[in-house]
Amino acid sequence: MIILEEKALLVNRQISRNLKSQLEQDYLPAYLVQRRWFAGKNQKCPELKITDVFPTSVDGGPILMVFETVGDRPRSYFMPIGFKHTAIKPAVFICEIKLGSLLGYLVDALEDDELLQQLVSNLESAADDGSEIDIGLCLERNPGFPSKGVRTIKRFGAEQSNSSIRFGDVILKAYRRLQPGQQPELELGRFLSGAGNYINAPRVVGSLEIRASEPVTLCLFQEVIENIGDAWKITCGLLGRLAEHPASSEPHSQLMELADRLGDRTARLHNSLGSGAAAEFSSEHIRAEDAANWVHDICVSATRVLDQLADHPGPLSRRLVARREDVIAEIRELASLNVQGRKIRLHGDLHLGQVLVTTDDVYIIDFEGEPLRSFEQRREKFSPMKDVAGLLRSFDYARAATDRHAVSITGADIAGTVEEAKRTLWKKYILLAPALVGDLTEAKKLLRIFLYQKTFYEIEYELANRPDWVDIPVSDALALLDEDIALHRDDGIMVW
Repeated sequence: MIILEEKALLVNRQISRNLKSQLEQDYLPAYLVQRRWFAGKNQKCPELKITDVFPTSVDGGPILMVFETVGDRPRSYFMPIGFKHTAIKPAVFICEIKLGSLLGYLVDALEDDELLQQLVSNLESAADDGSEIDIGLCLERNPGFPSKGVRTIKRFGAEQSNSSIRFGDVILKAYRRLQPGQQPELELGRFLSGAGNYINAPRVVGSLEIRASEPVTLCLFQEVIENIGDAWKITCGLLGRLAEHPASSEPHSQLMELADRLGDRTARLHNSLGSGAAAEFSSEHIRAEDAANWVHDICVSATRVLDQLADHPGPLSRRLVARREDVIAEIRELASLNVQGRKIRLHGDLHLGQVLVTTDDVYIIDFEGEPLRSFEQRREKFSPMKDVAGLLRSFDYARAATDRHAVSITGADIAGTVEEAKRTLWKKYILLAPALVGDLTEAKKLLRIFLYQKTFYEIEYELANRPDWVDIPVSDALALLDEDIALHRDDGIMVW
């Protein structure tokens, strides 16, 4: 049965009133609630409005559509759509449609190889003949951008707030959730690929943006890093081998080598981001009010999470909730420091899953920052200890995952091995980034501040998504608390 009938997707660069109305009211809501990248999927029928459409060619083809949710907290989204003329029903489609005399389906162009090829080819042609200016788009192509013609396409696993696709010899990342301004990942990627001279991150080879007084980033093109897996997968695999074969020295030595390399590459990343090679990428002294603000924000977050945790029935959760006053007191205690370190732009969401491992190196990826934060917030400068804390907490999670899944760990000191890996990473980091670290005792206090922040973030995440995993960060929060109560009066902050 034909659902919609239109002459074309766009007429005079405008979407028809009928098509716009039916997409907004019926077909987009039904489609979007099934998409992982759509934040309103828990609503039965989210209210939407299409705010912009952009043709990619005067001859038709896929169009770029921007829409936003209606409500107290509107969010803006990007989805290119196209018409697929086929008698075979696609696995995923928005609706059936008749365009002129042709029957087919309206499809997300990022979900269809033919439409994606046509989309990029149209954008390239518009950039070549200058018509992209009239369209309102800007396609940037740098050395390494895939050559014209048919490019091989490979889609990756589960989507988050973006869609990543291997397109020829590059990764095409489409940002589904939009904010005004340049995407921080594009900004950092351009810097690291250029003046920052950092070689252990994918090189940016292109971008697609909406031309406006404040450009909006739609897509990023970056080089492919051929790899053997991310550092999370490799770490869990090595710990699993160690659990099964405690006497084997190989997984232990490989894990220490990985931790050492992570410390090295993270330090070099931070040195680049604070190098001053561009005005926005210089380091600044951490002020007392910076530390006070960070501690205040973490106390607010911890209080909110402890309120949520009070409804969780587990014994560890009850123990942590009962020690609410101790938690807040110990976090505040860490604010009393004489900071000598520096603050810089950060990766912002660094963990083992954001690191690709090759046969002889590691590469840091996904510089978007925390998805729920605004672009302005993601550009704030922080102590580099925030990124370091993310990596260290990721090792703790790998330990916990191994404990959960190992058949037998008799004789294997998994916890001890993970602590050694964390010490190895830390020692290499402070060796290579002394100017950013400053006084070591004060840096350790800053690290503790961000370990608390990360741990309470994890508790909140697990409560919302994997309640049966919440004991992992809760147990680690209790361990942090006990260590600080025992050590904060001494110069023994941290056990390393």
